[in-house]
Amino acid sequence: MATREFPLEPDQIYHICNRGVNKEDIFFSDRNYQFFIRQMYKYLSPRSEIISYCLMPNHFHLLLKVTFTDFTKLSLQLFLMSYSKAINSERNRVGSLFQGRFKSSLIVDDAYLLDCFKYIHLNPVKALLVKSPELWPYSSYLEYLNPKPITRIDTSMIMQFFENPEELKDFVESGIEEYQSKYFREES
Repeated sequence: MATREFPLEPDQIYHICNRGVNKEDIFFSDRNYQFFIRQMYKYLSPRSEIISYCLMPNHFHLLLKVTFTDFTKLSLQLFLMSYSKAINSERNRVGSLFQGRFKSSLIVDDAYLLDCFKYIHLNPVKALLVKSPELWPYSSYLEYLNPKPITRIDTSMIMQFFENPEELKDFVESGIEEYQSKYFREES
């Protein structure tokens, strides 16, 4: 996985992730996960299209299409700071919550996009937290399987490759045990 050595540019799709300092947890309760999701929509939706996400106990994955020039400064940094401050306050802790700056990878083609989508949603299965990605409540996967008329996730970029949610499910869940991303390596 190539790491960010460039600004996040408008009209480009990125896989963004970060984990807790020393690989420690960044989510401690359901309330923390829900707060992260609310803050994600509050800060990121105005300047990006959220394609998918998955929140794990000690890290997170976002797949976004950036739509504004100052996305990093006006959205992503404020979002991560707001979450860090809330957790530090709640847990009576000081210092960095995240291990350095976030990582980002530019999605360069459709194969990379689809593999990233699959990789993100299989994270909880590969970490042995659930047997199926649809059982993990802290990801966008269910929004793809059970589409709603109004959603904050932009499903169109992924669904253009599939006839229906069942076909998408087959793509994501086929060969879970053997699945190894061509682009991403497992991190915990």
